[in-house]
Amino acid sequence: MIYHTPFTNVGERQVTYTDYSRGRTLRSQIWYPTADTNIKDTQLPFVLPPTVKDAKFIQKKYPLVVLSHGTGGNRYSLSWLAIELAKNGYFVIAPDHWGNTIDNKIPENFVRYWDRPLDMSFLVSSLLKDPVYHSYIDSNKIAGIGFSLGGYTTLALAGVKIDCDKLKIKASIVKNRQQFVVPELGDLQELIQKIPCNQVPGNLRDSRFKVNIALSPALGLGLSEEKQSKKSSVLIIGAADDSIAPLASNALKYSQVMKGSKYSVLPVKTGHYVFLNEGKSYLVNEEPTFYCDHETINRRSVHRQVAAEIKRFLCEHLQ
Repeated sequence: MIYHTPFTNVGERQVTYTDYSRGRTLRSQIWYPTADTNIKDTQLPFVLPPTVKDAKFIQKKYPLVVLSHGTGGNRYSLSWLAIELAKNGYFVIAPDHWGNTIDNKIPENFVRYWDRPLDMSFLVSSLLKDPVYHSYIDSNKIAGIGFSLGGYTTLALAGVKIDCDKLKIKASIVKNRQQFVVPELGDLQELIQKIPCNQVPGNLRDSRFKVNIALSPALGLGLSEEKQSKKSSVLIIGAADDSIAPLASNALKYSQVMKGSKYSVLPVKTGHYVFLNEGKSYLVNEEPTFYCDHETINRRSVHRQVAAEIKRFLCEHLQ
């Protein structure tokens, strides 16, 4: 399978759109191919290839990939993947989901799961109307990729539905409680029970997304057992020893419910946060939950494996 011709450099810039109808400002990061060579090393606390800040665009339309971070993360959480995709000819954008980021924690927004797919749809609409960017995007080739709660997000765009009342019941069962205790905010159980189910839209599917890829998707406990149809191409990748979103009730269950989806599992001892960027030494020491893996796991090697699978899937289904 032949990918897009790799580019040497990746441009990076920031854009902000505000959805006034919902009172949500989406600060977003963009990565894209560029011929500019004024490379500056990243100031982020992650181990990442350098990019060219505010670089010029190459006059060509590219497939669009929209990334959705996990609970309490931010738009930089999957930078490693964004840069790799941009090098292979994709226009990539990742938003900060309002109230659900590391520097903007609004507790209620950690359980308002339906706001996230609405963010993604709004972001695509905003980009396609933006005179600065629309000419670089192939509107017929749009994909969503998400991690953890972002994994649910992209699957919702593919048509998957969570039963809000069932989610509350499942969350209250003792054996499931750990799935709702997150390092980023703590125990979400009380907030889960207060979810206003009458506010959840009946259908969050966005047909503009032709491919939807979920990495260790969460909220699987709210899925019904019946098969759910999909219109897009779906890839689900789970981590073998995921204790935050265990395979059986999340990635595997999504794959069983979503007819025709492709499902794969990373090697034994891979955990939930293996999909995040590699952290620099002080992050590894201060935040081991997110940046330390089992001694048998090399995160960079896992990232290469995941990127290769994602690029193959995009090449096969987004053409």
